[in-house]
Amino acid sequence: MSSEHSHSHGDFNELRKKSKSAMITVLVLTITYMAIEVIAGIYTGSLALIADAGHMLGDVAALILALIAVWFAGKTPSVSKTYGYYRTEILAALLNGLALIGLSLYILYEAFQRFTHPPEILSGPMFGVAVGGLVINLIAMKLLSSSTDNSLNAKAAYLEVLGDLLGSVAVIIASLVIMFTGWKLADPLVSGFIGLMILPRTWTLIRECVHILMEGTPAHIDIQKLKERLTSVVGVLNVHDLHVWTITSGRDAISAHILVEETVQPDAILSAISDIAQAEFNLHHSTLQIEQKECKSEQWACMTAQ
Repeated sequence: MSSEHSHSHGDFNELRKKSKSAMITVLVLTITYMAIEVIAGIYTGSLALIADAGHMLGDVAALILALIAVWFAGKTPSVSKTYGYYRTEILAALLNGLALIGLSLYILYEAFQRFTHPPEILSGPMFGVAVGGLVINLIAMKLLSSSTDNSLNAKAAYLEVLGDLLGSVAVIIASLVIMFTGWKLADPLVSGFIGLMILPRTWTLIRECVHILMEGTPAHIDIQKLKERLTSVVGVLNVHDLHVWTITSGRDAISAHILVEETVQPDAILSAISDIAQAEFNLHHSTLQIEQKECKSEQWACMTAQ
């Protein structure tokens, strides 16, 4: 049996470092402005500001969990954790998503209560704080944008900041409506909007996390096309037991059994297949097994390639 196991860590670890640096900066900005929004929300009587601050609290929790996950992911693999702790990032993102759903439901409940008893609201300070929140969110989004394709936690944080940005815009609109018309119901309406807009993107995040934990095929991989490309290599008769899964965001893996002609050189086949997996499908972590006859599921061994 001839096999190959290949992987690449350099670029992956560098991306994690960049993601960590961006998240730390965003965390400091978020904590600072969250405190400002809480104080301003109490002072102005605006539920929309308090809701936005609550959403920022969700961001703080998400970023802290994400940073903890990045720290765990950098730990050395052990005998009992042969893949290391990469999956902690996925678990953290899943917990973030569940927390955001709870937060959105709470905001919706509070908004409903205010429809029957709308309080007095100081629209001027409400407007000023909301504009400041918009600026902070724009800065945070810029810092996180380069990491969203390579880290599910960075993506989670980015989505939450995007929600905050939309929330800031909504609070600005509500403050202007109250300022010029006196219609106080604009505040709970905007709060409800903030709560509702959290749900769809959070559901998408949770679904993606569960898909990874179930070791589903990554969405960007066409498994049939991959199999056809591997089978097209000269000397390959069949590809079976083909699996592609995600270890953590930005790190996909492939394993397969390759049935080949008896006359071919196993090393040449392994090299060709690894090149296809990496260059065409961005699969840099591969475990490939060469066989000269098909493995039967009930057999313990296959004929080895010489």
